[in-house]
Amino acid sequence: MNKLLFFVFMVYSAAALAQKAPMKYGDIPMDDLTMTTYSKDSSASAVVLFDYGKAYMSITTVDVKLNYERHVRIKILKKNGLENADVGIPLFHSGSAEEKVGKLKATTYNLENGKVVETVMDKSGIFKEKFNRNINLQKFTFPNVKEGSIIEYTYTLYSEFWTNFPNWQFQKDIPVRHSEYWANIPDFFIMEKYMQGYISPTSYEVKAVGSDKAHHWIMKDVPAFKAEPFMTSEDDYVSKINFALAYVNFPGQATREIMGSWDKLRTELLESQSFSKAVSGSNFLKKTVEEIIAGKTEPMQKIETIHTYVKKTLEWNGEKDKYADDLKKVMETKKGTAADINITLASMLEKAGIDVELVLLSTRDHGFIRQSYPMEEQLNYVVCLVRLDGKPIFLDATEKYIPVGVLPERCLNGEGLIISKINTGWISLDSKTKSRTVYSADMTLNSEGELKGKLNISRDGYDALEMREDYHAIGEKEYLKDYLGAKANWMVEKSEFQNMKEIDKVAKEIHELQINEHASLAGDAIYLNPFVTGQLEKNPFTLETREYPVNYGSPQEVIYSCRIALPDSFAIDEMPQSKVFMLPGNAAKYMYNVSQMGNTISITSSFQISKTLFVQNDYPHLREFYNLVVAKEAEQIVLKKK
Repeated sequence: MNKLLFFVFMVYSAAALAQKAPMKYGDIPMDDLTMTTYSKDSSASAVVLFDYGKAYMSITTVDVKLNYERHVRIKILKKNGLENADVGIPLFHSGSAEEKVGKLKATTYNLENGKVVETVMDKSGIFKEKFNRNINLQKFTFPNVKEGSIIEYTYTLYSEFWTNFPNWQFQKDIPVRHSEYWANIPDFFIMEKYMQGYISPTSYEVKAVGSDKAHHWIMKDVPAFKAEPFMTSEDDYVSKINFALAYVNFPGQATREIMGSWDKLRTELLESQSFSKAVSGSNFLKKTVEEIIAGKTEPMQKIETIHTYVKKTLEWNGEKDKYADDLKKVMETKKGTAADINITLASMLEKAGIDVELVLLSTRDHGFIRQSYPMEEQLNYVVCLVRLDGKPIFLDATEKYIPVGVLPERCLNGEGLIISKINTGWISLDSKTKSRTVYSADMTLNSEGELKGKLNISRDGYDALEMREDYHAIGEKEYLKDYLGAKANWMVEKSEFQNMKEIDKVAKEIHELQINEHASLAGDAIYLNPFVTGQLEKNPFTLETREYPVNYGSPQEVIYSCRIALPDSFAIDEMPQSKVFMLPGNAAKYMYNVSQMGNTISITSSFQISKTLFVQNDYPHLREFYNLVVAKEAEQIVLKKK
């Protein structure tokens, strides 16, 4: 067996080394140095001239190592392209083992007085910082970078974590002229591969290398990935090749399962000291629980009391995680990750006699879960689940102003994996909570076109959460200042805020105000848009076609009502017509009603998005729906002097 493995190592490594990068380091074409715009995208702030990668195994009789080589060259075209000069290389670590970077070189090239000036990065410019529990970033910044520079770097990553075969991303947020990847995979590695995105490789080939396979992808002239409104993670949609190691069959050894199954992960987590064992353990919490729920007999009372206590006691540090640190330490520092806080919550609920389950999920910025590939790294967050009278109730204590039964919007991403001794499988994370705002105005218009009156704004669900976070973060005075900053024609005489701390109630703000220059005077006519606020002025969907689904996360609702008393010296000459727009299945609906009683007009509108996910075929209809709403809310009332 030893001779066989040694032979595999020699053949495989030699083949890996034979695959050369398409460009030689430091060999910079003059055409690239003199380039001022990228011909295929004149708006590009920078362009990746080429991105080359190669991943292969070094296998000996004693161990297996993963090697990952990278060579990147980028042209800086505009000032905002300078951000590409800051590079971070992710380094995975677990226990005492950590991936290492070697052979790192970074050079800036500038054309000065017709000559190429090279500035080599000093090693002192390299530093490391924590990214999350298992990833550090080895960071460096290129020297002497400016518009017109070319930057180039190369390195090799050495990893003991050979089961984490590197994925390759062809598409980035700037155009890519040439992207190339070699994935050298031994035949005794049973590797799942799946391509994602909407751009196909320019070429793909597989070469036999002894008993192994060298997979080779090239993609040319890749357009920049453009983020669009109402998306989950960009990583879900960029063109990319993904790898998942399912099994290994080392010669002379039994088959070894790597990817496993969701059931296997569940079993492991039930025995994890940083997960389920932290819930059933952590007995120091028992006394605190007994004190805070004293006199509470109903399960919901206990749940709400503990949920409130954890929210007030522990501050979220902004880090998403699924494994908790020592809960005693968390309670002492009164700060922690999402896992620290929510597993503390679960442990306290358990000590109150509440059956609690943990649910693993992937946040919206982390990407959707491919359930056919049971890989733990797809999951990055944990929340609690309790069941009362058979009804599931989600709990998350990271947000101070979110009530029981409501998950933060970042969690609204498909389904979550239940980790429990009782229940198994997946549970929908769809929210029944809306993002809802209601505007109610009672105004009087004078003959000079000035409006005066009262405006009430009520926010519920996720809109209330966002508003309360802003209000409490900066204070009432600054909140008003920010709110009125874009409303130069508003003169607020008095403001009142209600239910800012009562998170189970609607958040309200009431303003007594005068609005100047909202109406336009032209001769003996006044042109008045009845939307003093809350108007949908622009369609967020500007592209005619869209390659990605529209994902709202939660249902949306905006209601507007306004009563306007007109000056006695004017009469209505033209008025918008009532209208209803609706998408099939009531997925989206808009109602506009206008009525007149004497010299007073009343306008009400209701904008609703009930369906949270629209696929690409739905997009043209959704885009046109927004166009109709924008046009409708731009219509004006025309008044003529009597």
